Amino acid sequence: MTTPSTMFAAVYHPGNDRLVLNKNYPLRDLKDNEILLKVAAAGVCHTDVGLLSGVTLDTRQYIVGHEASGIPVKLGAKVNGQTVQIGKLYSILTVDSCVHGLKGGPVLLNSLGIGRDGAYAEYIITTADTLVPVPEGVPVEVAAIASDAGVTAYHAVQHAAKVKRGDKVLIFGIGGLGHLAVQYAKHFGATVYACDFKPAARKLALELGATEAFDLIELTNKTAAGFTVDTTIDFISNNQTFNLAMAALRGNDVNFPSSPKCVLVGVSAENLVFSTLDIITSGVQIVGSTYGQRDDLVTVLDLFSKGTIRPHVHAEPLEHINRVIDELRAFEITGRKVVIPHLTV
Repeated sequence: MTTPSTMFAAVYHPGNDRLVLNKNYPLRDLKDNEILLKVAAAGVCHTDVGLLSGVTLDTRQYIVGHEASGIPVKLGAKVNGQTVQIGKLYSILTVDSCVHGLKGGPVLLNSLGIGRDGAYAEYIITTADTLVPVPEGVPVEVAAIASDAGVTAYHAVQHAAKVKRGDKVLIFGIGGLGHLAVQYAKHFGATVYACDFKPAARKLALELGATEAFDLIELTNKTAAGFTVDTTIDFISNNQTFNLAMAALRGNDVNFPSSPKCVLVGVSAENLVFSTLDIITSGVQIVGSTYGQRDDLVTVLDLFSKGTIRPHVHAEPLEHINRVIDELRAFEITGRKVVIPHLTV
């Protein structure tokens, strides 16, 4: 293949609250251990909203997009052609085994599409350890969201919350991750409840197997009347959802070490306030959950391919990326949106 020297890309410029669409972004040469992939699809995540809102205070300029699938079109000189196949579809892990934080900073702020060139482009460069083969029958847009939304929600349910049969689980935020978490928790045998201020999101949660879906006022009244759960998983993580989660967890009979769990996945600009005495006496464990492992992505893709988990995904052309991010800012998206280079709609 003749490698182009430039490509279309959506680029983060520090201080700009919109991505800059560059039709001639330079495509650098491959290193010996690297792979050039044609981007098949890239998911749009609330992390991108935070980035453009200045949450990370990043001073670097780079292509955004950390949730992607792609097809290898060129291999570096030291890449094993038996391990990575030209023309095959792969999901791309956001964090590889070589990523480290700069100057002691968080690893996730120096990862694919968050500090380094990502997938809002026609091509992406990565290494073999980030690539997981996609089973037959999984669409490119579903393969893309598996790499972050799929993995992050799975890790929160399976590893952080350790959801098991018979558990009562309350999930806050039925968006790109939350709608998958509802299905994972059901898959592991839990009774699932959902909370979201959007009627469309609550409707989706019920369609996906939630027993009940509440808005914030309904849940406040429900917990005041004695409603409790074993576990909460919060994809919003602001003071309102945290306090509602604690209210739903406090009423449980504590049987150590099987304590109620409050799992935090979402990122907000708010500082959560709680009493240590409250935490100790109620027995509630507050657990953070971030991303997942390669094996998690393999499992997620298998669940997607079998139809056990049904992602709700909508595709837009990459040229519409700023409009999609605006929709995400305004909480107008139900499920997950992806962007595809040169998609015609």
